[in-house]
Formats: sequence, C-alpha cells, structure tokens
Amino acid sequence: MPSSKYSTKLILLSLLLFLISQSVSFGQSPKLKSNYFLDNWKFEFKGGVGMLLSEVPDKYLDRINNVNIPLKIPGPAVVFSIRKGINGHIEMGYQFDYMSIHGEVVQDARTYDVKTKALGHSYILLYNFKNTNNNDSRLNYNAYYRVGALSLKNDPKEKVGDGSQIPTDPVAGNEFIKNVAVITGIGLGINYQLAGNLSLIASAELNRSADAAADVYKIYKIFYHSENTVNNFTSLTAGLRYTLNPSDKKKSTYHSSHSSGAKTIQQSKTKKKSRKALDSNYSIWYKSKGKK
Repeated sequence: MPSSKYSTKLILLSLLLFLISQSVSFGQSPKLKSNYFLDNWKFEFKGGVGMLLSEVPDKYLDRINNVNIPLKIPGPAVVFSIRKGINGHIEMGYQFDYMSIHGEVVQDARTYDVKTKALGHSYILLYNFKNTNNNDSRLNYNAYYRVGALSLKNDPKEKVGDGSQIPTDPVAGNEFIKNVAVITGIGLGINYQLAGNLSLIASAELNRSADAAADVYKIYKIFYHSENTVNNFTSLTAGLRYTLNPSDKKKSTYHSSHSSGAKTIQQSKTKKKSRKALDSNYSIWYKSKGKK
C-alpha cells in the first residue's frame, strides 16, 4: 500500500478543487436558487452493510499481520457525508465511511478468526438526474464518483483443534495511518423528500483501492482486478438527509411580511374610500332635508 503522503495529497487536492468550484459557481451562475453561502448544504447519515470482494496481494500481507481479509461476508457499514449544491444538478463535498467485517480466513492450511476494519475519506462529485431547483417531484435519483484514501486494520486470531483462539504476533505496520491505499468508487442513489428539508435516502457503491495514485483517473479499473488493485469492496446503505437552506426562511418571512403590509395598506385605502362615500351621502341628505 502507498504511504500516508498520498492520503495527505489527495485530501489537499480535494479541498482545493472544492474551493475553486465554489468561487467559480458563485461568480458565473445567476440561475442558482440562491448565492447565499449557507444554502444548499446536504448533510447525510446512512447505515447498512458492506462486503470485501477481493484479497489483498501477498506483497502487502506484512502490513496486516500476515493474514488476509475475510471475503464476501456482510458486516456493518456507516457513512457520513456533507456536500454543497453547486447548481440544480451538481453537488460536491466530503464523505467518511467505516466498515467492520468479521469472519474466517483459511490460509496456509490454518484457520483464522479475522476482524477487519476499514476507514475511508473521500472527495465526492454527485449528479442529480432531476434539477433540484425547479423540480416539484419528491423522488430523485443520483450518481456519484468518489476519490480519496482507504485505511485497513486487520486483527487475526488462529483457531486451534480444541476450539480456542491464539492471537497472532502483531506487526508494527498494522495501523490505520500506515495502511493507506488510494480509493476510487462509483455509486447510485435515490432520495425521497419526507417533509421540509428532510429526505429518506439510499445508495449502493462499488469501490476499489489501489497502490497507484494515478489510478484515480481510471474509472474503468473499478470493474476488474488489475495489477495495482489492493482490494475491491461494496456497500448498501440507507438513512436520512437534511438540506440546509437558511435563505428560504428569510424569503418566506419577507414575503409574509410584505403580503401582510400590502394587505394593511389596502384595508386602509378601502376604509378611506368608505368614509368619503359616507360623508358624501350624508352631505346630500342633509342639504336635501334642509331645503324642505
């Protein structure tokens, strides 16, 4: 696996791209729902299951206690993300995900009980199929691409004949900060607006970790095992999304106040007209009575 310097570079690059996209979008997109910086922020929390699909190459086993990872066994997965809406279709931001897999691994005629944990930090680019600015439908679909860093930690215990487990000798390199690989992934999602700014969401991902930073541009490698692949994994999660749009409340308050003020002015005008009409009627009646 590549060293942690790749992770640092990827995170810095992600932040730089995000800031550039913000400045460009605010300067060139008069069609946005709002240019208010605090608008169109999406906060998501999802939970579900994840699964490791391919083994770690032998050359990296010394980083994970010399025992491979459990394959095709479902385990809990948690995802948190925060994104900024650039326009009605594009969103950009950050995603954190955690996965824990527990299962048996048979290696060199020995059986191990293995617990594998994975942490992911990614920059995410998402596309909404329906324009979120002028679409009245509660249902929407999206596709996204993620680029970042994945860290693995492997804790195996050897199973012996009497059913007991013997911890393996720990390896110094078996740490999250050192076991870093470049991650790329694609996902498909669906969201249904429940009420106001709250939505029900679900997504499915297919991911790949690699030992070559240049592979972040090679999306097609996600679908097969190449020489630079460290491992492949997938996840299926569901949860909630909250959209932050403070200016909507301000607009609503302004329009409500403006409408109330206009109504008051109109009522005042109506009363004045009624008063004049009454005065006019009274004057005519009075004069006509006086003539008699």
